[in-house]
Amino acid sequence: MKTFISILENHPKKIKTYNKNQVISFEGDLCNYVRIIVSGRILISSITISGQEIVYKELKQNDMFGHNLLFSNNPRYRGNVVCLESTDVYEFNKKEFIELLTNYEGFAEAFLQYQSEDSKKLNQQIKVQSLPSAEEKIFYLLQINKQELKFKSITELSRRLYISREATSRAVSKMIKEGKIKIVNKTILKNE
Repeated sequence: MKTFISILENHPKKIKTYNKNQVISFEGDLCNYVRIIVSGRILISSITISGQEIVYKELKQNDMFGHNLLFSNNPRYRGNVVCLESTDVYEFNKKEFIELLTNYEGFAEAFLQYQSEDSKKLNQQIKVQSLPSAEEKIFYLLQINKQELKFKSITELSRRLYISREATSRAVSKMIKEGKIKIVNKTILKNE
């Protein structure tokens, strides 16, 4: 299956560049575009009244956002969209996006596959959030990822577990000490 970027490589649409830490959209802003990430990373998150950050998604190259909002009855962002690094994106309004779906060979199929994978990820996120302990969350992620859980940092892992960095660090240390898991090259592995 081709990526959006390879399908669009000859598209005349200009790429827009956002700087590191630049906010593309604030929570509550109207969504006017579907955006496809050409390079860089984006975080979609919200801050609770108590100041806790809730991370909805971290997006990377070939991911898109706005596609689930642009055609809805209330197309407002549910979180802040912030660049984690310098990020290049394609931006398509409704008319342009419909043209892509109908006129760009392979785009509609790639979009439907992306939507399917995105739905599976959302279901996994809901499951992780519903599990009561960090240990159960880690074991669930191990189960759905062929008994390997790769992570870049404890902070990144804590976002995936929907618990604080400190709680994640304690849980991982406890599980290692109890012999339930081990870490090899920033990958959590289940001990047999």
